[in-house]
Amino acid sequence: MEGKSEKSVYNSTEEATVAAPEMSENGSEEATSAASENVSTELIDTKAPEIGKAKKSVVKVTIDGDVESEKQQPPHKRIKAGIVEEDDKLKGVDEDDNGLGNVSTSSLAGTVSERSLHIFNSKDFSLDVDAAKNMQPRKFQRIPIFIADYHNDVLEFIYRCLATRHLPLENNLLVHFDSHPDMVISREIPASASYDKETMLAELSIENWIMPTCYAGHFNRVVWLKNSWCQQIPLGKYNFKIGHKNDKISVDCPLDYFISEGNYCDTKELQQTRDMELHVINVDTTTKTAPIKTEEFIKEADGQNFVLDIDLDFFSTTNPFLEIYKDANCYEQLTDIFHFDSEVKDCGGTTERRKLQLEALKKIFEHLEEARTLETLTPTPDPEIISTETYTRIENLVKSLQKHYADDEIDWLLIYDSGSTTDTNGLPHHISTAKELEQYFAQFKELLQNLPAPPVLITMACSAEDDYCPKHQVSLIQEQALQVLRDVFGDRLHDKPILHYLDEEWDVMQL
Repeated sequence: MEGKSEKSVYNSTEEATVAAPEMSENGSEEATSAASENVSTELIDTKAPEIGKAKKSVVKVTIDGDVESEKQQPPHKRIKAGIVEEDDKLKGVDEDDNGLGNVSTSSLAGTVSERSLHIFNSKDFSLDVDAAKNMQPRKFQRIPIFIADYHNDVLEFIYRCLATRHLPLENNLLVHFDSHPDMVISREIPASASYDKETMLAELSIENWIMPTCYAGHFNRVVWLKNSWCQQIPLGKYNFKIGHKNDKISVDCPLDYFISEGNYCDTKELQQTRDMELHVINVDTTTKTAPIKTEEFIKEADGQNFVLDIDLDFFSTTNPFLEIYKDANCYEQLTDIFHFDSEVKDCGGTTERRKLQLEALKKIFEHLEEARTLETLTPTPDPEIISTETYTRIENLVKSLQKHYADDEIDWLLIYDSGSTTDTNGLPHHISTAKELEQYFAQFKELLQNLPAPPVLITMACSAEDDYCPKHQVSLIQEQALQVLRDVFGDRLHDKPILHYLDEEWDVMQL
């Protein structure tokens, strides 16, 4: 599993969204509404309080590149911010396309004023499916770059580009440079909510933001470009179906990555399926004499529906959970508690057993968070789901934590989240030296130079606040990555990136 540390809620709503086309059992669209715009006047407070007293880890690198750890506190878990009111001004609406046009947004507010609400009359503006597909696409004057800190926040920009027709509504290509797949599927969000932009922006997190957009049809191809120290999904090309079962998004791809999250489902049980394609490629093992064959995953014709997505932790990454309650040897104990055995011949059965295991473990840790003890846990877990041996390990973990930490320092829900990251080869941890960074940037640049077409837009995540990219390296990596983009795309690139993490204002229609 990927990191489960919750991130601050998406801190801005915007004017446009894409509504769900109705589909038959095989995923074909019926001629109903294809695109709509929802209008919201709510603003999100970005100053969310911390939970408990769990804290973050910091890792330092010496000048010569050797890693030197400095023990601090474990990462804190973030909660969703409350809703606050704030006045915003009408920037201007291009009314010739039913509100899908020139509506200014900002990453801080991003909402429509009361005057705009009068224009939109608080209704969805629906278009016929065929009409939407035949509408003339828009083109950016130059390639924009949108930089957020939390990776799921890039969806704000992507959704806006879908609504303004800078991207097609369906079948786009996501080329994803990252140390993590980010393809976990949340079991808490119903499949039917995938077409609700506001729900997606508010509920999705760093590890699960991609697949709901695939279920909705916005992306049908994902290329995960990584380095060899990332092991969550084996190298290769995977063709599979994405759909839903009982209103939960699932896939028929029998990888441990999906099974471990309870995301696998037999093909015959999937409804409203779409075809998906996933390429997993190592970048750091390529050489000038044996470069990555980009034509295997992107063609020149893909230029009109190609999103280039970059997480700075692609170049250097940490596993922040390694430091959590380290005096109690917490992470290693969680590895044994959350272990599961995958049976290749019974993927469906393994998935169901895994779901039951995770649900049972979650109930135990939720009880610990509330009661602060296991003594009052009733009934005790079913031994067929949580074995006696595993339960004893949980008891030992509780004793160990209570021995080394004060009760008000222990965040049991964060500990559950930490345990959820220990399977499927765990999270990568590789703090790159200066020499390695030089190598990774050179390979990154060469791959971009070999692309047959430039992207429509570029999104970037810093991953600093969640500690997945070492904080002392973030600024350097960001500047170097931007310099590579300038070198490769030149005048085709927009002059200045949009810095979402600094609450910079932006307007898609002015780019």
